[in-house]
Amino acid sequence: MNELRSGKRSLVWLGATAAFTVVGCSWAFSIARYGGPDEPAHIIRAAAVADGDLLGKPVAGLEPGYRQVTVAKTLASGDPSCFRHDDLVTAECSVASSKSDRIAVATSAGTAPPWYYWIVGVVPRALSDGGALAYRMVTVVLCSAILGFALDRSRRYGGGGWMLIALTPAAWFLFAVVGTSGIEIALVTLALVEAVARFDSRDASLARVIVPLAICLALRPSAVIDVAVVGLALAPTITRPIRIKTVRTIVSPLVAAAAVTAAWSRWTGLVVDDRRTADADKLPTAVRRSVHGIPETVHQAIGALGWNEFFAPFAAQMVWVFALGFAAWWTVAHASDHWWHVRWLAAAVLLPVVLEVVLHRRVGEIWQGRYSIAFGIGGVLYAARVNRDSLFLGRLVIVAAFAEVLTLWHTLRRYMVGLHGSLTLRHAAWHPPLNPWLLIAINAAAMAALVVASESQGTM
Repeated sequence: MNELRSGKRSLVWLGATAAFTVVGCSWAFSIARYGGPDEPAHIIRAAAVADGDLLGKPVAGLEPGYRQVTVAKTLASGDPSCFRHDDLVTAECSVASSKSDRIAVATSAGTAPPWYYWIVGVVPRALSDGGALAYRMVTVVLCSAILGFALDRSRRYGGGGWMLIALTPAAWFLFAVVGTSGIEIALVTLALVEAVARFDSRDASLARVIVPLAICLALRPSAVIDVAVVGLALAPTITRPIRIKTVRTIVSPLVAAAAVTAAWSRWTGLVVDDRRTADADKLPTAVRRSVHGIPETVHQAIGALGWNEFFAPFAAQMVWVFALGFAAWWTVAHASDHWWHVRWLAAAVLLPVVLEVVLHRRVGEIWQGRYSIAFGIGGVLYAARVNRDSLFLGRLVIVAAFAEVLTLWHTLRRYMVGLHGSLTLRHAAWHPPLNPWLLIAINAAAMAALVVASESQGTM
């Protein structure tokens, strides 16, 4: 019987992973070349790491994080600067070189830990011609495997629907472009799912919560804020008095990841400074400026797409905002911890401000909304701690799926005809690899499959 259950669970995971992969691929095809934030730097870094160049060479006149590497010219061309700051400009203007010769180029991700980049870089090198789209495909599969596993785990305590509505429109975009943000969000989602699972069974594994967080820290040192997000959801499940074994389970993976990151940073000579963005303002001015930026940070975390030059449709953003409000009400109405969302809001607002102010003389006002997406997901997903059937939740999941499809159409429109162009995508200047309406139909079918999967509840 256990073997049958194990096999069934594996099939659910594989099915969810396949559906997420289809969704991710539809996004990857719909986003113009290098349309993701800092995507050129990440792909060039991945290509260099795959070639064995882990560190590159310092570049005179550029910040310490920039390193010169040698990659194929096709990867070092087609810069999106001609369209990335104006949502009325199509992606037609960005054209990659077809030449196969190699050139030296600088990447701003030159000192980032290489683990993610090695996986993303080696597979395209081995299985394809190494074009930019191939790197996205690897990223999509990685994120989809994590999200598929998270959906399988969450549906066992009735949280599958909560997980789907928790993903902001901005998150769907980032899952499909090359960069550490997408996989970080996927890993935090998994950690949150496992943390919430402990409300159903306090004996559920702590390691399942902590290991994804440790991986985040190893991939991206600034992911330390993700520890705070998951910690908020995990803390109520820790029994008192806290045992030494519990502390060891929580601390050991995080310390190991921090040690690996520290060793890498020491070897690369990491310098946390950027003269381009650093400022010399006094502390009160820095605090005031950071606080004034909170609304924009929230807006970006919910709906920012591309290089933050355009946003998901207003209706899609409002669906997620409504989901957050519903989650807060659900927690107050059905959970014993009525004040959790108050603590969550304080942390989500104050922690980015504190980090910006502490580092403003070194790197300036650098916090972007995509760094806070994990907080947004946690704010919705925490409501799954209460395992109660809700017809309204099922309907909200369907509406959220429609919002995701609407956002994909909006993204295609932005790159094909500009946001002032045809609603039916006629007279397009840029075209995705597949027919855009076919991409939308495929995406909708895969989202329907995820909705069905999220509504069926399994066993732990």
